[in-house]
Amino acid sequence: MTDQFVTEVDLPAPVGEVFRHLTDPAAMIRWMGQHAVLKPVPGGAFEVDINGVPVRGQYLEIDAPRRILVSWGVAGNAEMPPGATQVEFTLTPAGVGTRLRLVHRGLPPGQEQIHAAGWQHFLGQLNRLAW
Repeated sequence: MTDQFVTEVDLPAPVGEVFRHLTDPAAMIRWMGQHAVLKPVPGGAFEVDINGVPVRGQYLEIDAPRRILVSWGVAGNAEMPPGATQVEFTLTPAGVGTRLRLVHRGLPPGQEQIHAAGWQHFLGQLNRLAW
């Protein structure tokens, strides 16, 4: 049995700019991670080092600038290896900004709370950017 985490956040930036922060390495590390290798095409690398944790996966689907689906896991982690879970980002216009809906699927049992705390922290960082 697997768990998932779902949340939404309203961001004070246009959809295209939020999309860029999910696909451009320099923009990604402004809110999450210290190093990123991103190749935003289906099958392209999605690699982000977050506080010493090497998150590894691939872009699975891209519908620019509305939706991104990536695989997600941790290098060297047998419980959640690279690509073991999926994270879906859906972006919709909301007033003058963007509503970001995040669904992290396939989490191993007991991982939902840990990932919920992490996502809440990093989405808060994204929300606080000086757009």
